[in-house]
Amino acid sequence: MGSACAGTVQVCADQAEMPPFVFAERVNGQRSGKVVGASVDLLKLIGARQGWNVGVQLLPWARCLALVADHRVDIALNVGQADAGGELVLSDAYFTMHNVYFYSRRARPQGLSLRKLSDVGRYHLCGLGGYHFEVYGIPTSKVDRGATIGYEQLIGKLHLGRCDLFIDSRETMAGQYLINPKLRSLLVDGTLVSQPLPDSPLRSLYFGVAAGAEGAKLLAALNEGLARLAKTRELEKLLDHYMEQ
Repeated sequence: MGSACAGTVQVCADQAEMPPFVFAERVNGQRSGKVVGASVDLLKLIGARQGWNVGVQLLPWARCLALVADHRVDIALNVGQADAGGELVLSDAYFTMHNVYFYSRRARPQGLSLRKLSDVGRYHLCGLGGYHFEVYGIPTSKVDRGATIGYEQLIGKLHLGRCDLFIDSRETMAGQYLINPKLRSLLVDGTLVSQPLPDSPLRSLYFGVAAGAEGAKLLAALNEGLARLAKTRELEKLLDHYMEQ
C-alpha cells in the first residue's frame, strides 16, 4: 500500500467508467490501459506537490470501495456520500453533478413526468450494479440492477420496457460522447428522453480514504490541494478540457 508519505499512491475507480471524470483512454476507437479524466488529472496535480506517483486502476465499484476500506488501495475516485457508509472518510467535494432521469419514448410514447422526487417510487427504476440510491430516498434493494454493467444495457432495458427509468447525471451522460460512438447514437436518436430530476440534491464527488491515522494524513494532503486549486479555478478548467473535445 502507498501512503501520504510514500512515493506511489494506489487509486481505484469504477470500471463502468464515469467520463469526463474517469475513463480508459481510447486509441483509434479502442479502449487502452491508460486511465484518464478530470478527476485523475486533479489528483495528479495534487500529487505533484506531494511527490506522489499516482497509479489508477478501474475495478468493479463495490470491490474498489472494499479495497480502500481494507487499506489495500489508498484512494477511491468519485465517491458519493451514499457510497462511503461507515467504512470510508471523504475529502472535501471537488466536482458537483446535476441529476436527470431518462425514459424511453419507444416504451412510453405518452411520456413520463416526475413532479417531485418521491414520484420515482411509483415506477420500476433501473440502475448500474454497485451504485446506491438512498440519496434519492430509494432503498438500493428496490432498484433493478441485476447484472447491468454499462449504459448500453441500461438503455436497452428501457427500450424493451423492462424498467421505466434510470437516474444519472447530466455531466456523466454528456461524457459518454468521449468513449462510446455506439452509445452516442443511442443518446441522440430521439427515443431516449432526459428531464431534470425534481427536488434532487446535487451530487458531489469526493476522494474516499480508509478511516485511521494514515487515512487522516492522506485526507489532509488532499484537502489542502483542493483548497489551493479551487482558488485558481483549476477544477473547472480540468472539466472543461474534456467537455470541449
